[in-house]
Amino acid sequence: MRPKASYHHGELRAALIEAALLALENDGMRALSLRSLARSVGVSPMAPYHHFADRSDLMVAIAVEGFRRLQTSKERALLEAGDHPARGLVAGAVNYVDFMIAHPNLHRLMHEIHSAEGAIRGDLAEAAAAPAASLLQLVERLLSTRSSTYAAQRAATSIWSLAHGVGTLTLSGQIDPSQAKAVVQAGAEALIRGWLAD
Repeated sequence: MRPKASYHHGELRAALIEAALLALENDGMRALSLRSLARSVGVSPMAPYHHFADRSDLMVAIAVEGFRRLQTSKERALLEAGDHPARGLVAGAVNYVDFMIAHPNLHRLMHEIHSAEGAIRGDLAEAAAAPAASLLQLVERLLSTRSSTYAAQRAATSIWSLAHGVGTLTLSGQIDPSQAKAVVQAGAEALIRGWLAD
């Protein structure tokens, strides 16, 4: 536990978000209390209020960080997949499911908060838009190489729906986690074959 004096400007905010992410994954949203987070990082109960107006503000910050981490992990997956858009789309779908399985409480909070606050919080809207934008760009690149008439936005929604569905079914116990990667990979590949054959 670090004394308050050891936190520089901006560092406490990052430490509180890290502590909140850990508490969220271990104990769910009920663990997200500014006072308990203050205790966990060793600062006064009022110190978090210099960075977050209230618990709702903290939850938005966690959601923003979640979307940023999702995008970062996606970018790593795309880099490993190489420059081919089809491989990138499959890798992105698999990465999305992996993220959901690894961070179920965070993923749930991200989408609940985005649904409630996304229209009025610019930082949240921007962070949430990044994974969707990179997905759409990959689909547009893929379809531009063929004479497919399948609309890019509709295709992007289809592959996101597939990944989200597989992740949700896995978290609810209806798909074995050890099989989730194979299921989403096969589904994404089938979708892509259909688009290119259209």
